Amino acid sequence: MYFTRVRVIGEGEIAKNISSLLSSLGYELSSGKPNLYIIVGEMERALKFVNRKAGVIFVSEDGEYVIPLKRESKGVSFIASIISDLLNANLISTSKFSQLGLYSVEEFSWVNALYTRNKEEVKKANKKLLDKKKLYVYSDGVSLMLPEGYIRVQTPCEADIIIGEGKCNGVLLKPIKMIVGLYYIEKIPFEVLLYSVKLTMKSLYVNENRVDVILTPVNDRNVKELSRLLNAEYMVINADSCEEMLYSYGGRILLKEVNRAYGVISCLAGLYL
Repeated sequence: MYFTRVRVIGEGEIAKNISSLLSSLGYELSSGKPNLYIIVGEMERALKFVNRKAGVIFVSEDGEYVIPLKRESKGVSFIASIISDLLNANLISTSKFSQLGLYSVEEFSWVNALYTRNKEEVKKANKKLLDKKKLYVYSDGVSLMLPEGYIRVQTPCEADIIIGEGKCNGVLLKPIKMIVGLYYIEKIPFEVLLYSVKLTMKSLYVNENRVDVILTPVNDRNVKELSRLLNAEYMVINADSCEEMLYSYGGRILLKEVNRAYGVISCLAGLYL
């Protein structure tokens, strides 16, 4: 699960700056049912939210400290890092994984756009990672970022994590089909399109090589070249907005449409196959 439906609670410039930053990156500022709360102010106030299902990040009233309080090892740590960079604040991580300089299996899945429904196997793999400081990974064709402690192997049955299909024991992860929409009218230079795609993926803290589909409203030779470079599918969808292209293709919107590069509006969706 990506934590992109955010509610920022607090008064003053720091809360406004956080809201503005996340909105500019494409995160949805939600007043309904967010999956991430960011509490600016007193720790006592933030602790009242930890019993909810959503993730929780605490930001001190003076903006000096950013502390993920709940679901840190599920990916909330990445959002906390983005906020701490904005505020030039001290990021205080409390999970066992962060203290060892390791990514949990959920964090590994986040950055590589993968998912699993086998939570029990994930728990076992996380325990092994904390004990042994390493996990073996098998992938058949998926471009991966391998953080510290994750080691690629050649056959699925020697792996702790199997990406794709497999009948061996271990965590079975499946790729999320990542769909980037690029909406523009006038012809855009190749370098600007590439920058926009990379910045879109970076906004969610996802491996920029995990783009599977690129959508545009016009047939463009530069985007065709870009899709070949990224080994991604390219499709033209006649639509009036970036998000409308995503709705037409299918998938869950992860980042709403924003102007990330000159003349280009981009958005991002994930299709859980």
